[in-house]
Amino acid sequence: MNYRETLQAVDTEKALSVIGINSTLQGAYVKFNCPECEQQALIKAYGEKKNLWYCPKCKKSGHIISLTMTKKNIQWEEAKDLLLKARNGVKKITEEFNLKYDLQYNDFIKDKGLSEDICKFLEIGTPKGKTMLSGCVAFLVRDEVGMRVAYFGIKMKDEKHVFHKSFNPEQYLYGFQNLDFAYDVYFTTDLFECIKHIENGFQCVCNFGLPYISNEQMELLEKAERVTFSIRDELVKPFALQLTQRQKFYRFIK
Repeated sequence: MNYRETLQAVDTEKALSVIGINSTLQGAYVKFNCPECEQQALIKAYGEKKNLWYCPKCKKSGHIISLTMTKKNIQWEEAKDLLLKARNGVKKITEEFNLKYDLQYNDFIKDKGLSEDICKFLEIGTPKGKTMLSGCVAFLVRDEVGMRVAYFGIKMKDEKHVFHKSFNPEQYLYGFQNLDFAYDVYFTTDLFECIKHIENGFQCVCNFGLPYISNEQMELLEKAERVTFSIRDELVKPFALQLTQRQKFYRFIK
């Protein structure tokens, strides 16, 4: 596993805990004390630049592997192995998510091309009242057998992602529980695009905007015989490289 693949595979919170760093998850970032100045630094837990950290105070930066090498006084391969072993402890949600928002349909959702009917059917909307997903479009997420596991939020202001700490997007594919593997499956990184595909009668899954496919998502995806990727041009090459060793049929469309 090379440098980039390791950064994608390592669970940020688990890794920081293993090397003795206390941290706090906030959306797609994890906050921790900078090893140089002890002020608050940020490391990306999901999405682009995952596991790269930066301190706004002293301007120091790096990645989770070099941080581990420094904290544990070990070499590259040993640090990488330690982080990957820590990742194996990540657990999926095993109990039903009981929180249920009163979801509202609004003009923002309408402008994204989603009908009120599909939003009611899939439990999508802006939560009424004051919640951690206030100002977001919330999507109910179910696991591969249909159990409710979380709400995933997309801010209407800037479309940044917000979700509960217990939810790890790398463990799930949105919409997977409804698939019939005998028919073609579409894949997208855009949740709004995914819902539009579903409303138009296509089977579609989404990886919650991640610029890669996690190992867990790949295992789920391999259950489908034919998968069509509808993703941004800049993601085609890295996704294609991930799929080169797979034995299923994959194609990419614009």
